Amino acid sequence: KHQPWMASVSFSTAHTPVMQPPQALLSSDPAKTSALTCTDGDTNPDQASQRELTNLMIEALDSEFARLLVSTGLASRRQDGTLKYDPHHNNTMIVVVGDNGTLGNTVKEPFDPQRAKGTAYQTGVWVPLVVAGPLVRKPDRDVPYMVNIADLYQLFGEIAGIGIVVEQREGPA
Repeated sequence: KHQPWMASVSFSTAHTPVMQPPQALLSSDPAKTSALTCTDGDTNPDQASQRELTNLMIEALDSEFARLLVSTGLASRRQDGTLKYDPHHNNTMIVVVGDNGTLGNTVKEPFDPQRAKGTAYQTGVWVPLVVAGPLVRKPDRDVPYMVNIADLYQLFGEIAGIGIVVEQREGPA
């Protein structure tokens, strides 16, 4: 209980192949989602269904993440079922990050599916990064700067109380 620890949990829930998630993880009526398919009968993806299935896969991921927070005691459920999280109730930092951009056939308007995952455009590099916990000085804000996954090493060093030195080089190495 008093030893520092770290857990890394990786979900593949909101990733290809696009598929129907377990109904128990969804709030929607099964009749509304059971007819969604990943293809239009041949091998061509039904893009509207794929976008909807992606939304459902993200909802299932959200349900599983909430279950993880509740089962570890980091959050609890209110009487109406919503999640109650107080970052100052414990000394645990939570970092949630996506691994890459959005796949073209699941891109939502107003974004262009031709400028999705695998490109340098916004939908190709724009992924979630959420940091929560007692060390966050200014919670409930958006940070308008680009962040790279490598930036998390410095964050984890700060959380652990380790000074991370970023070496600046001039010219070729």
